[in-house]
This record gives sequence, structure tokens and C-alpha cells, in this order.
Amino acid sequence: MRKTVLTLALALAFPAAFAQGGPTPPGVELYGIIDVGIEHVDNGPNASVTKVTSGISTGSRWGIRGSEDLGGGYRALFTLESRFETDTGLMSNRGPTFFCGTTCPGVALIPPANVLPPSVGGPLLAGLNSLNTTLLQAVSTVNSAGAIFDRQAFAGLVTPYGAILLGRQYTPNYEVLIKFNSFADSFAGNPGQVSTINIRANNAIQYRAELKGFTLSAMYGFGGAEGLTPLPTRSERIAPPERGDDFYGFNLQYNTPQFGVGVGYNQNRTVTFAAPNENRKGLETYSIGGSATVGAVKLFGQYLKAKNDNPVLRPEDLQSILITTGGNSAAINSIVGGLFINAFDVDSLRGLAGPTDMRVYHIGLQWNVGPGQLLASYTNSKDSARSPWATADATVDVFGLAYIYNLSKRSALYASAALANNKDQARAALGAACCRGGWTTAPGEDSRVLQAGIRHTF
Repeated sequence: MRKTVLTLALALAFPAAFAQGGPTPPGVELYGIIDVGIEHVDNGPNASVTKVTSGISTGSRWGIRGSEDLGGGYRALFTLESRFETDTGLMSNRGPTFFCGTTCPGVALIPPANVLPPSVGGPLLAGLNSLNTTLLQAVSTVNSAGAIFDRQAFAGLVTPYGAILLGRQYTPNYEVLIKFNSFADSFAGNPGQVSTINIRANNAIQYRAELKGFTLSAMYGFGGAEGLTPLPTRSERIAPPERGDDFYGFNLQYNTPQFGVGVGYNQNRTVTFAAPNENRKGLETYSIGGSATVGAVKLFGQYLKAKNDNPVLRPEDLQSILITTGGNSAAINSIVGGLFINAFDVDSLRGLAGPTDMRVYHIGLQWNVGPGQLLASYTNSKDSARSPWATADATVDVFGLAYIYNLSKRSALYASAALANNKDQARAALGAACCRGGWTTAPGEDSRVLQAGIRHTF
């Protein structure tokens, strides 16, 4: 049991290597992935671009991990893992504004037509634009804090009864999401592009165990957002609410070489702008997935449900901020810049600030063809949340196809194509392993992506 738990814990630090059958690394090891390619993205009128992108198939990274045998069935281990962008050398990128610079034509998290009463709409238009830009910046930047080890940073102890890991880690339900879908977290066609889920937890403690094909993970995170800014200081706040932004989750899996099934659950607590003294349920996700191998083909299926009734900012809050500040950009930025705004506080299918009520269905396959692997997927995502701005459902069908050609055990070429067919209020745009794609120029506008590149692991 000790060996399997250790292998599983270390595999979380470098899933690509372990998926290829790599051994458990002894001692201390420097490792990484360099992934870069070229892609053509069409997100609607005036939002089409061809460019070099880092992390198309797998996020580019470097890391240090190690373990020490303590005897008696005990082992200490650690992982420190840092992201980098191969195209720029930076440690962060901009997701939804990724394809058209600072602002995207038509991308607005606040709909101008109905955000303000007609009597005050005109004078506050500049403030509306400032508020929208501030929100876009908050939810589109990956690793906005510029953390050195943004991807993972944890240490732990393996015992004969399981492993205890402490630090910044992947959440249990995210582990189920990437394990039981044919694209994992890669390319534009992966179902994570049209799903809402919390990927990592800060200040987290996790218990993991594996025995006879069964895997159990339970995690509690003591809060701490990924940005640098604190919760707002407001006159009505008496004291920070207990466990204001804590997190907890679990997963249970059973896996054999031919068959696998897993369930997962995540829940974030939150402190909203409207209720700064209350601890409320934020994003809640649960999923069930499975896989089966038949000859050279591995089949996948998954269902995910995501619900967030308490985003940090509601439409009513944004309207209030605009009116009370008189549209003053500095005052707006001071208020919004002091909030912990997560990506899941924005409706990911509509591109609007507000609640989420989403369900996602995915089917796909991985087929070993020649020296490589063919990936195919179909994902249907529907958000039925309602707010003053979310007045109809948002539905998208995503079709994805990719081929990975292995040049060696460590180097590969790849190519992929994906289409997001948006309906009703949906305007989801497709990205890659590096980041979410954001939104198309208008509801119902489709997103089309062609990608090709090279990946090297070390």
C-alpha cells in the first residue's frame, strides 16, 4: 500500500509522465514540460487571429519533487511546480482577452443595454466601461499573483495507512474531471473549456489512500484566494466571517487496467459583496465518470453538475457600484480591486457576472493508432441559471478531434481541431490546456480552433 500511495501522490505532480508509464522518481528530481504551438482561433467578427501559444496540449511547467524513505513503511515527499509561458517567458497569461489584446470587441461581462436605468445610463457609460475592464482583468489572468509555484506546492508523509499532504494542491473533483474524459485537460476540445470547477486549493490538507484498485481522497482548504488583494474593508464589517473562503472536497475511485469509475465533490465557501459578514456556500460541483478499454480503444463518459448561487458580485451589486460612485473609474477600481473575484464568479457560458447552474455531459475515446494516439470527444454543456441578465438558457455543443504523434518517449508532435456550437445566450470560446478561451463576440456566435505544435518532457 505504501508504494501505491506514494506513486499516486507523485503522479499528481507530473501526470503526463506517469500516464506514459514512467517510474516513481527516487531522491530529488528536476522535471518539466515545454509545450508550444501555433493556433488559429475564430471567435466571431473582428475576433479571428493566428498566433503562437504556450501550453496547447499540456501546460508548460518546471518543477522539483523528491522523496525520502524513513523506514518502517514511512516516506516523506514534496513537490514544487511552477508554470511558465513558452511564447513570452512569463509566469502568467490572459485567458478570455487572450486573442485580442487588452479588450475584446463585444466581450462585456456587463450588458450595456440593461445594466442601468435609462435616466442614469448615459452619464455613467465611462464608469460602465471601466468596471467591465476591471472585471475582465480579474477573471481572465492566470496566476495574477505571479506566484513562483502557482501550479503546486506541497509536502507530505506517506504511512502504511495512507498519505497526508499539505499545501497548494489539485482539488479532488478536478482529479475526477481530467481522469474520466478523453481529452484530460488538453487542447481546445477538452470539456473543461465549457465546465465550471475549482482546480486548486490553497492552504489545503489532503488524505489519500489506494488499496486493491480503490482510491480515496479527502481535502480541506483553510482559505486564501489566489490574488494579491484582500477582502474589502467596509464600515459595516464587524469581523471576518469564520471559514469565509474555505474549501472542502473528496473523491472515490476504482480503477483496473480495463475499467475505471470515480465520483467527486467540491465546495467553496465565499464572502460576497452584498453580505461581507456572512459565510455562504459558493461554487459546488459534483461529478461521476467512467472509462473502459476495449483493445486499442479507451472509452470515456462523464457527468458534472456545477452550481453557484452566491457569486461575489451579482448584477444588482454592479449596478449599485456604478450609481453610488457616479461612474468614477478610480472609485470603481478601488472597490472591485479589493474583492476576491474568482473565475467561477462569472457565468462561463454567457460571459456575464452572476450565478451559475450548469450540467455537463461528455463522451469520448482514445485510440492507439500507429506511433500515436487519436482523441475524439463530444461535450454538451447547459447553464439554466437566471438573473436580471441571464434571461434564457445557455447551451453549447463542443466537438473535438486531436492526434498526438510520438517521436520518442519524451517528444511528440500534435494537431487538433474543435468547434463550439453556441445556442441561445451561450457565447463560450475555446482555449487550450493553458487557459480558458473566454467568450465569442455575441451570444450564439460559434468558436472554431485549429492547433498544432510540439511537446517535450524532461
